[in-house]
Amino acid sequence: MRRKKLLLLALPLVALAILLPASRAQAGSGFSCPICTTYADGSRCCVSCWCDASGRIVACTDHFCPPPGGVD
Repeated sequence: MRRKKLLLLALPLVALAILLPASRAQAGSGFSCPICTTYADGSRCCVSCWCDASGRIVACTDHFCPPPGGVD
């Protein structure tokens, strides 16, 4: 019975050990892809984002650019 309990405890740890390096490798296969807004006066505002290898946005910072004319 004790062996069965140990096996049940060990399975999630083994799964975590297998998945963790895979997720790290996936995270490293992307690139920085800022999203920029250019205003009429020529000024720019950019939000930092991270894209995956195929160019899809994975994550962005919580920084945002105000709309043209400012925030109401």
